[in-house]
Amino acid sequence: MVDADVLSRRLLALNDALRQLTSRESMISAEALANDAALQAAVERWLQIAIEACIDSAYHVIADRGLLPPDSARQAFESLASEGLLPKDLAARLGRAAGLRNILVHDYTRVDRALLASIVHTDLGDLRAFGAAVGALLVIL
Repeated sequence: MVDADVLSRRLLALNDALRQLTSRESMISAEALANDAALQAAVERWLQIAIEACIDSAYHVIADRGLLPPDSARQAFESLASEGLLPKDLAARLGRAAGLRNILVHDYTRVDRALLASIVHTDLGDLRAFGAAVGALLVIL
């Protein structure tokens, strides 16, 4: 059974990270990130938390449903799509977000400031959409 407390905590973390990013959206640009190391660190961390909350939630739902454990976060989102819990195009975009999370955590010397700024301005909706899909699972419990 889906543990509502586990999913709720992940969704709260997701929402908080998205709120932090959105509240500073107007001040986030590649140039601002290059000139303000603390801002860049904050943006990286909030994105990492938001994406990680989605990944953790996906794994939790997969385990709850008794699905085959995925080999990667990208595969976890694909698995949810194949179960009809996510649109396939959203799952593909979330798979790319998981790739960004891996760069933020493991290959942090390769972080592209322009990409970070672009994600904050154009791609947070995918994380929100995932949160809404998982939130819908909580409503039916």
